[in-house]
Amino acid sequence: MLVDLDEELDPFGLPAGAAVSGGTMKLGTLVLTLALVAAPACGGGGGGSDAGGSPTPLSASFVPEQPTPGADTAALAEGAKSNDVVTVNVTITNTNGFFGTAFEFLFDDTHTVYLGFTAGTVLEQGGNTPTYNVDGTSNPGRIVIGASRTGSSATNVSGTKTVIGLQFRVKQAGVYPVAIQNAVVYDSQDPPQPIPGIAWYAGAVSGV
Repeated sequence: MLVDLDEELDPFGLPAGAAVSGGTMKLGTLVLTLALVAAPACGGGGGGSDAGGSPTPLSASFVPEQPTPGADTAALAEGAKSNDVVTVNVTITNTNGFFGTAFEFLFDDTHTVYLGFTAGTVLEQGGNTPTYNVDGTSNPGRIVIGASRTGSSATNVSGTKTVIGLQFRVKQAGVYPVAIQNAVVYDSQDPPQPIPGIAWYAGAVSGV
């Protein structure tokens, strides 16, 4: 989870700031693990490479900090991927009275490119037509997101459901941690109020 990430994020060139509640994300361990996994694919095994050939295309993926989130948890997860493009799904798990969420998504804009977003499934439950406000252009490396149901009815989330998907292209091989800041999950009171006790987990975009 994302608390006191200033020291964790600085080595990767990510902006730092007040993060959401929870424990400290073990970015160092995550990055080391990913680096070891990626090493065989990135290493130049054998000296017979064709200098005139095309470079091997990148393969993008996302490694979540928490692959099996528990109840009242918002977590990032890997969605669809193809070659150097991967979708990072923002999910919510087993949460009652869910009306919407607002948060900021921080990423390494030197090595990855934000391409756009796709609607999720949880806010649409019961035939609702939700509102998505996503600004991925005003601040480099930062996406500001607000998503909520319309009307005044909340929804009960059973299992793990996707709130929104964020699509990225990896520009070069490496491991690029992402972070969540200023995150709130809301109920359907008038006005909506934060739901207490929500744990948030992030992860890292990888290219090999």
